[in-house]
Amino acid sequence: MRKPVLTMALFGAMAICGLSPFGAAAQDMASRVEYIDIRWDGTDRMCIVFPDGRVEFVGAELEKMPRPDDANKRAFYMTLAMNKMAAQGYEFAGMISDEIVMKRRIPR
Repeated sequence: MRKPVLTMALFGAMAICGLSPFGAAAQDMASRVEYIDIRWDGTDRMCIVFPDGRVEFVGAELEKMPRPDDANKRAFYMTLAMNKMAAQGYEFAGMISDEIVMKRRIPR
């Protein structure tokens, strides 16, 4: 009788503290992370490098969006590319010079 009461008390305390014996480890084992690289080399050479090695040149597509005359060209188009990839579930992971790295969790 005493063991089930202690077990229930332990799980109750963990629930109150927001801890789970299954949560984080189960989530890490059930998904993996993939990364993309958005590279700026001018609008005509701007591309996204995908995890499978595919490269998509997006500069011509993004140039169709009207850019204010006083907006920095690089910052404007890199932001558009980031938003395009965010709509596909990617989130910012880091930036190196003229590259933005984004990541997303995908189920196994």
